[in-house]
Amino acid sequence: MNRRIVGSAPSTARAALACLGLAALLASGARDVGASNPKPDTKSKKSARYLFASIPWLTAGDSLAEALGARGYKPVPGGTQKDRRQFEGRLFERWTMITALLDDRARVVRWDISIPAPQQAGRDPYLAQRPVYDDAVVEMEGKYGRRRWYSDQFRFPYNKGDGREARALEEEKAKIRSEWVAGSGDRMLLALDQRVSLTLVYESPEWAAAEKERRKRKAQDL
Repeated sequence: MNRRIVGSAPSTARAALACLGLAALLASGARDVGASNPKPDTKSKKSARYLFASIPWLTAGDSLAEALGARGYKPVPGGTQKDRRQFEGRLFERWTMITALLDDRARVVRWDISIPAPQQAGRDPYLAQRPVYDDAVVEMEGKYGRRRWYSDQFRFPYNKGDGREARALEEEKAKIRSEWVAGSGDRMLLALDQRVSLTLVYESPEWAAAEKERRKRKAQDL
C-alpha cells in the first residue's frame, strides 16, 4: 500500500464527490456487515493494529502534515477543520483523497480514503478499478490475514462479467466489499462504491467512543 507520488491538485468538486461517495458507502455498509460470505479465519492476525502509513492512532492532527508529507502526500487547501485533516497524493498509481477524522482532543481516530475511478471517455470504470480492489485485498490479507467477511454479489438484471458492473454498482445492485476486524478493536473496510471509487476505511476503537460522546452532547441540547 506504499506506492505514492504526489499528483496535481484536484478541483473542490472532485474532492467533495469523493467524500460524498464514501459517506454513502459507509451508510449502506453498516447495514450489510456480516451479511455476505462470512470468512472466519483462525490464521488471521487478530492482534494487529490497522495503521495507515504506519501512523499510530491518537497521533495529533497537527503533526499529520509532516508525517504524510514524508510519504509524498500534501494537505488539501481548505482541508484543515476542527474535526478532520485532508490530504491528497497517489495510491496504487491513482489520485487519492485522504481524510483523517479526529476526536475532541484533535487526535486521529479514523481514516477515510477514496480513489476515484478514471474519467476517460470509452473506458469502463469497473474494469479500471476492479484490479486495484483485488490488488488491495491481496496486500491486506498478506499483512493482516484473511478477511472476516466479503461480498462480491450482483443482483438481477446484472451479473458479474456481463460488462454492466459499473451500472450495477450505481444502482446499488452490486456489493463489492471486504472487512477485516482485529482483536485490538481496529476495523478496516475496503470497497467499490456507487461511483466505482475504491474506498478504504480504517477505524480505531476510539472512533466509536468519540462518536458516542458527540451524540450524547448533541442530545443534551434537545
